[in-house]
Amino acid sequence: MLSEERRRELDRLLDGDLSDEDRVKIQASLESDPEAIDWLADRALLHSNLRRTMRRRGTETRTQTKPYPSPRRPVVARSRSHSWMAVAAMIVVVLGIVFLLRPTSGQTFATLEETRSALWESGELSTADGSRLGPGTLRLVEGLATLRFDSGAEVILEAPANLTLVDAMNCELSKGTMVSDIPDSAHGFRIKTPSADVVDHGTRFAVSVHESTGETHTQVMEGLVQVEYAASEKVVELKTGQRNTVAGQHLGVATEGVDQEPRTVPIMPLDYGPGWILIPTVKDAYTGRVRSHESEILLYLKNTHVNENTDRVSYLGFDLANLGSTKIEDAELLLHFAPTGWGLASHLPDAEFSVFGLVGNVPEWDESILYGEFPGKPNAIHLGSFTVPQGVQKGRFQIRSEALAQFLRQHSGSEISLKVVRDTQATEGGDLVHGFASRRHPFLPAPTLAIRLSDK
Repeated sequence: MLSEERRRELDRLLDGDLSDEDRVKIQASLESDPEAIDWLADRALLHSNLRRTMRRRGTETRTQTKPYPSPRRPVVARSRSHSWMAVAAMIVVVLGIVFLLRPTSGQTFATLEETRSALWESGELSTADGSRLGPGTLRLVEGLATLRFDSGAEVILEAPANLTLVDAMNCELSKGTMVSDIPDSAHGFRIKTPSADVVDHGTRFAVSVHESTGETHTQVMEGLVQVEYAASEKVVELKTGQRNTVAGQHLGVATEGVDQEPRTVPIMPLDYGPGWILIPTVKDAYTGRVRSHESEILLYLKNTHVNENTDRVSYLGFDLANLGSTKIEDAELLLHFAPTGWGLASHLPDAEFSVFGLVGNVPEWDESILYGEFPGKPNAIHLGSFTVPQGVQKGRFQIRSEALAQFLRQHSGSEISLKVVRDTQATEGGDLVHGFASRRHPFLPAPTLAIRLSDK
């Protein structure tokens, strides 16, 4: 999206309110800014239509039609007429530049069909839904984006990701994840990564690239692909239900199972500075476990309108024994979400989650509750809420509230239990199952309390 400053700059170009030097500089910058070109074209046409309308209504000559103009009025009228002519000439020039710089239909080969909760970094291509795309790079910071190539290949880009479009049969993924559905018309569609080339042979598959290492993960849901090692002529063939990892000088082999969650971005360490302490869970689990849908490393969350037996609720246990009587000034709960691989994001709107503190007769519990229900029905105090936008399945989310800090103060020196639920129900069946990292996750941080203690 163009910044407000950039729009003002382009408006001044249309109005002719720039020096020759600035005008040439801005016109040159349009060559690498397709989004500005599109915006400027629309704006220029709007200006042009407005002026035609004003002329039809006599707005521009109204000051000349009065029967007794003041002695100075004709001078003003001539000045305005000259101004309008200058601006009209500038519009003609700008439109000429715009349409010369706009890619022709022969230069585009893909369409950005749909985005969900998308946030983009500056790039060389338009990021508006429905945009025709040619060669260039898309940088997706958050959300999902669906692209369809003229060859018939369809890909869903999952943030954070960088994808360079080459032509209707080739693209380059430098980080992030893309899920591809390739018909017969796009047989041989190629995805180049820093460490491998993934070549389709009629299939549905996913490719993920680690941001800092270039490590490439390929999973085949259906069909056949070939993974070509970039440093040699070695090739690994993957069939339905198989996966492969290319890391460093190691090509890897085809292994069974596509339910692995490849790591695509480096994990930033939790750092709150002086005065803060970090306390991870000593136990965590979720209820509503469904056979063949289990996870040992993620804590699931779901709220369905169809069958409450398939709802998932997560429980967190923290040990505050070492805090003793220390005064707590502030507190935050951090949860790191990751894709579960279950359900459809399109069946769920923006999702709101709530965190509760369990009080009263809280029973002893352990992580075996994954296989059943939480024992007993203790009272629950609402500590805070947060929202995960539609299409977003990964990232760090948190609550920071006085209610949380007060709850910790009241239970300082003991073990506490928190409950996390998804308040938002699905709009239809088969909706997304959300998940966040448990204390058993291999690289994501466990659910963590960040507590700022008093220095008095």
